[in-house]
Amino acid sequence: MQWYELVFSAISLRSFSVLWFWIALAGFWTIVTRNVMGVPQDVILNARTDARAAEEMLWLTRFHVRRKLAMPAGLRVALVAVVAFVLSGLLALALAGLDAAQALFLMGAPWALIEALRLRLAHRLAAEAPDAETLANRLIWHRIMVQAIATTAIFITLIWGVWRVLSLSI
Repeated sequence: MQWYELVFSAISLRSFSVLWFWIALAGFWTIVTRNVMGVPQDVILNARTDARAAEEMLWLTRFHVRRKLAMPAGLRVALVAVVAFVLSGLLALALAGLDAAQALFLMGAPWALIEALRLRLAHRLAAEAPDAETLANRLIWHRIMVQAIATTAIFITLIWGVWRVLSLSI
């Protein structure tokens, strides 16, 4: 086997049969679900009993809500259009049978849903300005929803990937 065959077999576009894809998938979802609106989980949990942690949670949340809502409305519309275009293009390529497009779509579609939920939560928090207890509850529920979406996405990707690998090997 030549060196270039070894390199191209490691970066194959057959995503579901390459170990690097599964490592990247686990890392991607770990990063996406790590923080809720920029607030680490331990700060949220400690905010219920510690006044300083509650203050930190409120400050971090306000900071990240302002950052998320700072984008001009026109730019936000353009970003939604670009994301919709990319996801629909990936879906078309995925339906045509391209493994890399299937893998990217199975990562991108749930991520877009999570980002929409984050934006909705940011608008809600900016409008209401809740106290520490209410904010902690909202952030915990948001984290549960994000983790449920991520877990479902990983499961669907796993089932689809195993089916693709088995159907191509037969």
